[in-house]
Amino acid sequence: MIRWTSRVAAALAVAALLFVASNAYAIPAFARKYETSCLTCHTVYPKLNPFGEAFRRNGYRFPGIDSDYVKQGTIVLGQEANKKTFPNSVWPGTIPNSVPLSIGVNGQGFVIPSSTSTAGRDARPGTVLDLHDLVAEGHLWTGASLDDSITLWGELTFVSDGSLSVEHFQVLFNDLLGPKHWFNLSVGRGFPNVTPFGPHSSYLADQMVPNVPVGELLGNTSGWVLVDSYTGLELNGVIGGRFDYAVGLNAGASGISAPTEDYYARVGFKLGGLRSDGEGATGAPQDTLRPWAETSLHLYGFGYRSNTFLDPAGAPAANDVATTWGLGGRIQFGSAELNAGWYHDKHNHGTDSATEATAKVFFGELSYVLFPWLVPSIRVENIKLDTQDATGAALPSVNAWHVMPGIAFLIRPNVKLVLAANWEHANGFPTVGGEASAWTGGAGDGGAFTIAPSPSTVDATSSSSEFQTISISMAWAM
Repeated sequence: MIRWTSRVAAALAVAALLFVASNAYAIPAFARKYETSCLTCHTVYPKLNPFGEAFRRNGYRFPGIDSDYVKQGTIVLGQEANKKTFPNSVWPGTIPNSVPLSIGVNGQGFVIPSSTSTAGRDARPGTVLDLHDLVAEGHLWTGASLDDSITLWGELTFVSDGSLSVEHFQVLFNDLLGPKHWFNLSVGRGFPNVTPFGPHSSYLADQMVPNVPVGELLGNTSGWVLVDSYTGLELNGVIGGRFDYAVGLNAGASGISAPTEDYYARVGFKLGGLRSDGEGATGAPQDTLRPWAETSLHLYGFGYRSNTFLDPAGAPAANDVATTWGLGGRIQFGSAELNAGWYHDKHNHGTDSATEATAKVFFGELSYVLFPWLVPSIRVENIKLDTQDATGAALPSVNAWHVMPGIAFLIRPNVKLVLAANWEHANGFPTVGGEASAWTGGAGDGGAFTIAPSPSTVDATSSSSEFQTISISMAWAM
């Protein structure tokens, strides 16, 4: 009774001080903590295998009693006897005896096969290789446990243009009350758990779920997207090893001068394979020589309401309220894996002056682990956009496809290379100020939508197909 009461009290105290939620992936600091290979949790990192997903859902803790698996030395903060005298003493904890930091770098270059494609037109004449983002980001990660129930996670990202951002900072309070894994609280900054999987679950692109920046598509300079770093609170858990959920409240995309509240919920269920919490008789991989392989089906659904303050220069302010819901799943059969999902994203203001806008998004990625270091994949994305003009009259529906076949190589457990081709087809283009505009969005980095109207485009309903680029993505972490 005293133990879980202390956890609830600590969680509420930090929540009140920080009011900051999220999601991320395991890092080399955790490999050092347990003295295990990155391949314990990953295939081609940051893609997680089934055990890695269970580790993430458990608040970056091993199944069972986490401290039983820790190999790294720790410094004890307080005496064990303090637990018996709580609340008249501080509940004891631990910290690693070395600083729990990891570093990494990622980036991508592009081969531009055609000077008439959007990528070719955007480059200087004659350019075939675009290498300016080959080193695009540097990362400083930290991850550590304070005891068997509280974990810290953080990520600073340094961008090649000189900017710095806090992509993640969270405190995870696990097993607050009730049966193990039922109630966990994340307090901090990061991605909302709209799927049961880590956000970086794609072998080819930066993230599995593609974003649709409706505001940018309609000419605004910013706006809310589904998968991004937001500050807030999230309650999540796994019940009975198979049912998972998340409920969150965050500050969304609005700035500090105009605070708003966004909220969301997700439920999921897994059939077969490793339990979602990694516990029990089915807590071990089905094939120890192929820890990524299992036979399973994991389905999920989510709903999200965002409220973004729009304040463009020279125009009256407005709020863009978006109601989003979606369905998705993952099917695994041995070394083959299919991820697919669809979501409906309706905005009452795509921009400050626009009326309603609705995006319908489909994504799918099929992969096969041919060898532990070689994974061929193909990824498909589609965005359909329905908008209105300033009078409220419906504009023609437009949509775009992005097809991305590729291969992910693991040069070493912590060094990867991804080669992928990018083909895009547009059945019309977004309309901005009465003119056809470019498609943007997608899964980021080497997998973003880039197709724009060609100089010969007559109107926004014109169709166009382009072989954009061959992307070369590189990353390492240690």
